[in-house]
Amino acid sequence: MKKFVFLYFLLISISIFSQTISGVIVSEESARLPKTLIINMSSDQKVFSNEVGEFSINAKIGDEIRFVRENYDREKVIIKNDYFLTVRLSKIPIEIEEVEIENKKLADAKKEELRKSIGLPKGPDKPREKPADAVDDIVKPLIRIPPMVNVQAIYDVVSGKSRRLKRLYKYEDLQEGLAWTQNNIDPEYFAEAGITPENLNDFLMFALQDEKVLRYMKAKNVGGMTVSLDNNIKAYLERITKK
Repeated sequence: MKKFVFLYFLLISISIFSQTISGVIVSEESARLPKTLIINMSSDQKVFSNEVGEFSINAKIGDEIRFVRENYDREKVIIKNDYFLTVRLSKIPIEIEEVEIENKKLADAKKEELRKSIGLPKGPDKPREKPADAVDDIVKPLIRIPPMVNVQAIYDVVSGKSRRLKRLYKYEDLQEGLAWTQNNIDPEYFAEAGITPENLNDFLMFALQDEKVLRYMKAKNVGGMTVSLDNNIKAYLERITKK
């Protein structure tokens, strides 16, 4: 009898504190959003919405459910007595920049074509010395007919100057990317994730080991950068907790 009573109360507790949350994810225009990542931040369970934006995930009262989709603002819900959620995600307007990049490439190509047609000199590139490359600047000229010897390139490669320049440019690009990230991503995003201002640079360096984070930072894509950072927050917080 005691075992039966214990089992009865156990089942009641489970039914009260654990439940399956279902719902649908839509845009501001009420369009269904498939392939949206849904994360239970308490249990770390991850699921994706199906082709019509519907999802189901296990949760209990008090759990934070986070909704992440590229090019959309992140959304979160704290579970109360909810069994069905309608989550509306807002588009990030800045993501038009990807189209702008393509338009810029087209415009640059037209400028170059015009420059060649009227014989104008090419404008100055970014003021950086091109590091000599062993294959492009030494080997390839040697196998041409007639062969050419690039003495300066040989010196730069052998002396280590090319390697130092590449390291310098990589460092400068990294610092520029870190500054762009801190200036364009809302500080509250990091605060809500548990990343303190003192740990921000350390977290970003940790996250940049993820190729997606690095790629979105180089492209200055705010939405993609935010989604990629989300995928690295838990691992980073676990790492600093163990320390």
